[in-house]
Amino acid sequence: MKNLFKRSNSVLLCAVLALALLFSVCGAGTAAAAAGTAKDTWTFVDQADNIVSVKLPVKRMVVLQHHSIDIICQLGGQDKIVGVEGQWSKNLGNYIADIWPAIKNMPTAGTLAEPNVEAVAALAPDVVIVASQAKKESCAQLRDMGIPVCVVSLRGEGRQAEAQNPRLANADAAYTQGCEWAIKTLGRLTGRDAQANALWAFCQESRKMVDDAVGKIADKKRVRAVTVMNKNGVYGNDKYVGCMLLRAGGINAAAKDLQGNGTYNAETLAKWDPDVIITQDRYPEVYKELTTSPEYAKLRCVKEGNVILAPYWTKPWGNPDADSMALGELWLAWKFYPNKISGETVLKRAQEFYKKFYGVPFTGTLTPTL
Repeated sequence: MKNLFKRSNSVLLCAVLALALLFSVCGAGTAAAAAGTAKDTWTFVDQADNIVSVKLPVKRMVVLQHHSIDIICQLGGQDKIVGVEGQWSKNLGNYIADIWPAIKNMPTAGTLAEPNVEAVAALAPDVVIVASQAKKESCAQLRDMGIPVCVVSLRGEGRQAEAQNPRLANADAAYTQGCEWAIKTLGRLTGRDAQANALWAFCQESRKMVDDAVGKIADKKRVRAVTVMNKNGVYGNDKYVGCMLLRAGGINAAAKDLQGNGTYNAETLAKWDPDVIITQDRYPEVYKELTTSPEYAKLRCVKEGNVILAPYWTKPWGNPDADSMALGELWLAWKFYPNKISGETVLKRAQEFYKKFYGVPFTGTLTPTL
């Protein structure tokens, strides 16, 4: 190698060093996997290990993944979106229309699982953002048409054999890295890099607040919780909400019996005997059933009034959103340990988040009602 450099002239040496510096800078950011071949083209690897090349700046995006719609709104890049997934209201909640009213009239171009190839193509996007469960054949058709497709899974361990039931070597690291990647990748695509960096920094600041308050709680003293989703659906091992519980000083009581998404009934809940059941206000019928149906009345946590309704802005879901980490983990730690984190602290943090990232006043509450 020394002989090679001796034979090289100084111009060549400078070029080599400059190229090395370029690649080191590209490699330093978690959002970038490789440098583009042209100054206006960015080539990277998405969260399903596909190579994606996109011309920047992106002007037209079809977003068929609800977390990505939300994150783009937090970045202030929703003006780039020309089409969305058809079940955005169900998958996110009606709050998103208050933050971004234009979504109510936005063309829809498929669902999480099934992109509508014709509808997507008609919108002439520069890039399509899809969920990890999106039909591979449809994505291949779009790529064959010259339309870049980027898979966002919010997980950092790459392709999984089953999109909704991953097996992760380190779930907390996978979702942390995956959420950061999604924020910064969507930030670069929309030309909102600075806002993406600020958003991730806010998440990290909130996490430090939680860790300082409840991070040292011993396993045997942690709150045992079960987090449910839609009717009879529950989150098991290697779903993000399990990491959320751990960070907030809890533990997922269903994790030993279930891998990924699972189901529950009165018998399984009785077996797990959680201290707390967490429900989501996007599925109000689930909370009502758990708190009023005779079949659940004998559960200890029901008798003690410990069925918690999580507000939309906390997002205790199977995959993280930015506000899951920025607000949800903090809110959950307050619910578990109100003597360690105050409700006032959580509310102030939510108000700051909404003003800084959504650009609207926070109108939610710490304890929602149906």
